[in-house]
This record gives sequence, C-alpha cells and structure tokens, in this order.
Amino acid sequence: MEIYAFIDCKNDTISKTSAGCLTLGRQIASPPNSILTAVVPQKTNLSVAKECGRYGADQVVFIKNPGFELSSPEGFAKVLENFLRKKQPEIILFPDRPDLRDSAAILADSTGGSIAVDCLRVTVGDGGDLVCRRPVYAGKAMADLKLTRKPVYITLRANTISPIIDERSGDIVEFCPDLIPPKTLKILETRPLLSKRPALTEARIIVSGGRGIGSSDNYHLIEELADTIGAAVGASRLIVDAGWVSQIHQVGQTGKTVTPDLYIACGISGAMQHLAGISSAKWIVAINNDPEAPIFKVSDYGIVANLFDIIPEMIKQLQTTNEQSK
Repeated sequence: MEIYAFIDCKNDTISKTSAGCLTLGRQIASPPNSILTAVVPQKTNLSVAKECGRYGADQVVFIKNPGFELSSPEGFAKVLENFLRKKQPEIILFPDRPDLRDSAAILADSTGGSIAVDCLRVTVGDGGDLVCRRPVYAGKAMADLKLTRKPVYITLRANTISPIIDERSGDIVEFCPDLIPPKTLKILETRPLLSKRPALTEARIIVSGGRGIGSSDNYHLIEELADTIGAAVGASRLIVDAGWVSQIHQVGQTGKTVTPDLYIACGISGAMQHLAGISSAKWIVAINNDPEAPIFKVSDYGIVANLFDIIPEMIKQLQTTNEQSK
C-alpha cells in the first residue's frame, strides 16, 4: 500500500498537523509492505527530510515546480496530479486548510477518487476501506464516511492526532516535473503574519474575546491573558465585523475551526456559528456576566461575573505562579 502525506513547511520546520498526518499514515500503513511517503512542495533544508523520517516517513519527495510558488489551488493540484499519476498512491493525506481542501477536491475529481475533509478520526474498516469521522450540521453531529474509491484524499483537522515519533529512513527523492500550471488565477504576493504567539489553528490554548469586552480598546486584556499562558488569541464574529479585531483572529464556522486543549471564551455569548468552531476543544472555560448565555451550555467551567474584574485577577495570579515556578 502506498500512502502519501503532504507536508506543510514553515521556516524549514514541518507543521504539527503535518507531523500528525505522518503519524496517521504510519498507523494506516500497518502491513509490512506499506510505504509512507512525505511530499514536500519545494526543496527546503535537508533537516525537513530528517524531521519527516522522525515521524515515520520511509521516503521524502521534494517537488520543485512554479505551480507550488504563489499559484492557485488549480495550479497546485495540476502539479500534484502530474506526480500522483506517475506514482499512483492509494491514500493521500493533507493538513486541513482552505487552499489544500480546494486542491484535494480538484484532485479527487480529476483522478476519479473519493474525498473527506476536516476529519477528526480515520480508521480502517472491514474490508480495508477507510472510515473517516467528520463533523456535520455545524458540529452538532458526527458522520462516519466510508471511502471506497481509490485514490482517497483526506484532510486532517489540526490538533486531532498527536504526532508520535517513529524513526524511519526518510530517503530523499527529487521530482521536477516539466509542467506549466494553468493561469486561471495567480497569487502575486503573500504577506506572512509575524507574531510570537502560536498559530490559532494549532494552539494548545486559545483566549478569545467577544462583544462583552465593550470596545476595541479593551482587547488588550485578551492579549495580556493569552501572553501570560503562552496562548493564541481569538475573537467572535461580532467584534471582527465591528472592526475591533482583524479577521485572521475570527473563530467559528465563518472563521477558523480550532481544536485546542483549552479554550477560554471571554465575553462571548455563544452564537451557533461560534460554537461550531470550538466544538472539538477538550476543555472550554466561559467568562460572561449573563448566566443565560448559550456558551455556558457547552462550557466545562463557567464564571458568571464581569470580565473586567476576572481577567485582571487571572493575569495577576498567573504572573505570580509563573514567577514562583522560575
């Protein structure tokens, strides 16, 4: 069985979700003759290959083509299709993000395969077919999809599978297709977000603010609390639409779906679309002065109080704890 895992790299380091894809691939590739291949979209530092091997890759393929550089999902998919038709793997795993979802869907259509996106769990069912669990109806229910048509394309939600070290050779192979991707759309420039905080979709802890913070001037409380515990910062759609916070921080059905160990919701009432984005959080703590707020129905711990009294005290206590632990 040939299993491929697409690797998302940043600063010559693979993302946590990519490492999770390799771990999942290793779990699926249980027969002795199965091969797990990491697919890297350009030639980066050789340490990337070593890191892929650390998480179970038997080989690492570096693909170099302009289709991977500031191109559209169509161009991206065209280059991958060219590669996959030569190798014909049965399973291709991707970290779940909007552009890779698009590319995976295009590939599933062009190669006659099947696809499941935003998956929380993947198992091997009876007969060897993959069964993928993913949320439906805005996270109110879970569906188990049995994928029977090969090749199978799967996108894995961040933080759903913890990477496990499984040292393999990680042999390096280069693939440089002579292929010009379609010019239906081209991204001219990307501007990476520079932040010392964790990425929202991969953070273990997230502190989010909602309309209860009162104004954009008070969002600094969310940031200070987050920085005290090494968390990412999030926001509800209401304060993003109001222009208080950038859209990159929006959590919810129309923002980012997150899977942290701990989600602290400050002044967030709990609209349906927001709850859909945090349904996979392991622990939810809600701070709101309205005891009837919907957020309390899904939270593990709730504090009915004024957040302007609670958050400064939390910051003070956490700073004291941090100092004592040094």
